[in-house]
Amino acid sequence: PAEKEDLNWETVSLPHTWYREDDPYHGLVLYRRELRVGEEWKNAFLEFEGADQVCQIYVNGVFLGEHRGGYSRFRFEIPQELLAGGILQIEAALTNSSNPEVSPNFGDFTVFGGLYRGVNLLLAGDEHFDYLYYGTDGVLARTTFDESGRGVISIEPHVCVSSPDVQIRYTLLAPDGEIAVQQTSGNTDTFTLFVDSPERWNGNRSVAFYQLHSELISGGQVVDESSCRLGFRHIAIRPDEGLRLNGERLRLRGVAKHQDWGASYNAVTAEQIDQDFALIREIGANTVRLSHYQHAQYTYDRCDKEGLLVWAEIPMLKMTENAALLENAKEQLRELILQNLHHPSIFCWGIQNEIGMFRDAEFMHKACRELTALAKELDPTRLVTGANLYNVKFSSPLNQITDMIGYNLYFGWYYGEMPDYSRYLDKFHAERPEMPIGISEYGVDANPHLHAEEPRCKDYSEEFQALWHETVYPILQSKDYLWGSFVWNMFDFSSDRRNEGGVTGFNTKGLVSADRSLRKDAFYYYKAVWSDEPFVHLCASRFVRRARERIDVKIYTNLPRVTLWKDGEIIGIGENNGNGTVLIRDVALVPGINRLRAVSGDFEDRCLFERVENPEESYCLPEESSGAVRNWFLSDDDTVKEGYYSIMDTAEDVLSGARSVLVRFVPSLVEVLDRDVIPLGLSMKSILSRELKNDPDTMLRINDALHKIKKEF
Repeated sequence: PAEKEDLNWETVSLPHTWYREDDPYHGLVLYRRELRVGEEWKNAFLEFEGADQVCQIYVNGVFLGEHRGGYSRFRFEIPQELLAGGILQIEAALTNSSNPEVSPNFGDFTVFGGLYRGVNLLLAGDEHFDYLYYGTDGVLARTTFDESGRGVISIEPHVCVSSPDVQIRYTLLAPDGEIAVQQTSGNTDTFTLFVDSPERWNGNRSVAFYQLHSELISGGQVVDESSCRLGFRHIAIRPDEGLRLNGERLRLRGVAKHQDWGASYNAVTAEQIDQDFALIREIGANTVRLSHYQHAQYTYDRCDKEGLLVWAEIPMLKMTENAALLENAKEQLRELILQNLHHPSIFCWGIQNEIGMFRDAEFMHKACRELTALAKELDPTRLVTGANLYNVKFSSPLNQITDMIGYNLYFGWYYGEMPDYSRYLDKFHAERPEMPIGISEYGVDANPHLHAEEPRCKDYSEEFQALWHETVYPILQSKDYLWGSFVWNMFDFSSDRRNEGGVTGFNTKGLVSADRSLRKDAFYYYKAVWSDEPFVHLCASRFVRRARERIDVKIYTNLPRVTLWKDGEIIGIGENNGNGTVLIRDVALVPGINRLRAVSGDFEDRCLFERVENPEESYCLPEESSGAVRNWFLSDDDTVKEGYYSIMDTAEDVLSGARSVLVRFVPSLVEVLDRDVIPLGLSMKSILSRELKNDPDTMLRINDALHKIKKEF
């Protein structure tokens, strides 16, 4: 606004977001901070660790520049003439409004807004490393091996100096802190350091770090320095056996996570990030997908230390033909890669997530080829990947461009049945035997306040989530050709477009609640099949009020057998079924309180169930608010007619081959679909189930009409 003093100013501390659940503001906000210039200041830089998401910086009314993208680090230099004035009024004009030229312009997560990672002031002498080079510290280091097995560090310096005589002294410290190698080079020369038989960073088996210390030397004096931690490891992938780390096959078993954290939203602290990794370590994961954007440097540091392999990615979730959007994606990819080259935990760069949701078009293929080429140019040592969703055809070029591919699959939740994973994956591997495939997302929503004796799809119960995972994961584990899988998600996360399962504003597919206070039963399932830490967990312990006289009691554990006690008496001994589960059937409940205790050696868990006369209504959603899609057909087989269109086809396919049917029955919906408001990768059944929620007969008539139009191949 022209009159800034009329604004409603509020004093805040960084990191900060203005987001509130009761006021999810999307728009322009102005941050202001006044600094007094120190006499010794010569070259000053403002460093923004993350500004969500388009930020313009002014100092004393002078425009320094704009950064477009909410997740990477960036810097601006403060002009010398402004430093001479003695006082700096810094203003950051920041907006989180959706922008067609900036990613993400679509996504199932909240764009909160804010200076949510903090702002720093960097001071340097006249000669210094180039802190404006894509937000880096001026020294890029890439690690590889030569043919003899020596470690190779390729160093690319970027400096701001006035004399060619300025040199850089590189010192590499070994994991034991001793100097492994020290050499001096010219200030603009790319340089290579060699390390004989380096210790290897080997995932969660062992972590070995080297420290590269770079000193800028002018006139015999150190005038600036930069330091980074790095590691040596070798990553390879094959379509028939998956991933190898340092020559040994490693099946990736992991989780995905967003950066937000309960009521802190995106303004998280280091302590909160530490809590996240304690939970990931407890579950026994060996990999993490840091979705769907660049995370804080501290997060990548923790992955290095924990030995977690990382899928790092840019927020390209809806690709359009807007050339500026592609250029922004390239810029965000440059920042992601150049700022994180040194992290040994990162094994792949992700260039897109579910862009095929809206359509699968040639311009997307061209853009993905350009992004892949850019990633390879910046970092030839790592894999490039993308995440497709189930409707992307196996023959699509989206499955040909990158080194590996992930599929986001939700059989038994959004479509199909749980066993469909096996057929679908086998079919992909048979049709695309050259492409390494993994599961980049899989999971279901669960509200831990909802419970069911007979859990079913879309009841949002904690019990269905647990049943789903213990059914699906063994299928994935049985496919030797899969390089790995990521549970979606480790934590419930904010999504301001959602309202389902009795929860507003959150995606509840997490194994842990958004505030990290509650581990859902499915958390303990993965702990049982992944972790070596002995434990016993009684499932459904929050399902206290029970109306049935007899129930089955399920226990998750990584121990071989469990004894179940009730009210001081042994009522059963169960064997681990090899899938982390012990089941004690037909346990009688007496009216009132029943105290259960599961024991295996020194480990136990307790809970109580209260036998009541009538089912507890609060454990179930009202039918009309469950969010479940009605089943108007006996089965999918009745819906599909081989060789003809049906509502099971994607909206994109129906629009291209049977558009006239939609124009006849739902012309207003066609107008919406033409504007790319609804993802065209969704099935027509999914879209029509919302459009025709109270009119199943019209849905049947549409399907009958589609059955009259033959597909052309």
